[in-house]
Amino acid sequence: MRKVAWIGVLLLGLFVAMMQDAMAQTPLLPGGKISIGKLRVVPGLNLTEEYDDNIYLTNGKNDTTEKKVSDWISHVGPSLLLNYSLDGRGSINAGYLGDYAYYKDNDQNDWKSHTGLFNFDYQAPGGLIAGIDNTYIKTSDPFGSENQFKLGTQTKRWNDLLQTKLGYRFSDRFKLLGYYNYYKQDYKEEVDFTQDYDSNELGMGAQIKVLPLTWAFIRYYYGERTYNNHPLGSGVTENNDASFNWNRVSAGLTWDPEGKLKGELNFGYEWRDYENSVASTGGRYDNRDTWNAATRISYNATATTTLTLSIIRAIRDSGADTTEYFEDTGGSIGIIQALDYRLNLLATVGYSKNDYNLPANNPKSQDNYIGTVGLEYKLFEWLAAIGSYTYNRKDSNYETDEYTDNRVVFGLRALY
Repeated sequence: MRKVAWIGVLLLGLFVAMMQDAMAQTPLLPGGKISIGKLRVVPGLNLTEEYDDNIYLTNGKNDTTEKKVSDWISHVGPSLLLNYSLDGRGSINAGYLGDYAYYKDNDQNDWKSHTGLFNFDYQAPGGLIAGIDNTYIKTSDPFGSENQFKLGTQTKRWNDLLQTKLGYRFSDRFKLLGYYNYYKQDYKEEVDFTQDYDSNELGMGAQIKVLPLTWAFIRYYYGERTYNNHPLGSGVTENNDASFNWNRVSAGLTWDPEGKLKGELNFGYEWRDYENSVASTGGRYDNRDTWNAATRISYNATATTTLTLSIIRAIRDSGADTTEYFEDTGGSIGIIQALDYRLNLLATVGYSKNDYNLPANNPKSQDNYIGTVGLEYKLFEWLAAIGSYTYNRKDSNYETDEYTDNRVVFGLRALY
């Protein structure tokens, strides 16, 4: 099957999430016209056409059977969001987001994605704090996993991310919190068994108020990843797979939601230890430690201007059957500018670097660049026209990995 290559999933997902966060703060289409008591119902629909001049993200040297190919892609994106207010103590949110992609000339590349969302946030007057965030995704899209496994190939899989917290606010200046996080990833085809795993993480942290809406925090986590699929004949067993555990400390700043600043400034350090010493391939697992970052901040500079910043740093393991990994370091800056009450300008630029440990004699190194500019124009209170242009480029010390890609998107977005 021919591969469909797209923008790197981590970088693209980061930019899209930040753009959505900023737009939610200065929306052209606020939605929520349907109310039943404390419950708000927000149905939505995105209809877009996308032109991509390099759908296989190739430079013609990767594989002589895959030339540079362009195509039109139609996207249908239904959504339904529910919000229930807890009278100033928090809220309950649930929703569904879909994306159905149809290619004009290369229809063997069509794919579908379904996302289910649930959020519960509660703060009692007496001090109790509780929260649950859960995101479930079932997809066959070509965006790959966080480690870029099968990036560019339609691959059926699902994953579930659960994040919970429970704590107590002792005064207006101090909080103690406990955390439990769970992540499961499962691929449908057995040939992809190296990507099937569960992760469990326990943590605790403290926050102290340093400004009226600003809190400083420190957190400690212990976690384990277990690869849970070992087919007979694969050579991979629980005695040679890449299962590992980690200790992580992070510190930074976080903000109350009513302030101009939102998100977290989050930096830390991680120590990773592997359960086994030798992989099925004969390579050795090396315990390692490094700094990490998970910073995402938005700033409402004025009533019409929102700025965004992200910084990421993580180690990405390639799978259960290999000692390969890469250090993923990157970031982006963006702006959402209301030009008038009907028109928004959106722009983002970003960069990420992937440093691999293999091949041993010449480890792979990749530089990823992306820039996006877009406009959103309100036609009615519930309907907007949208358009954007994206430039994406990968440079590498292995020439066959390099490519450039240009994409143009236009369409309609409705929220009621």
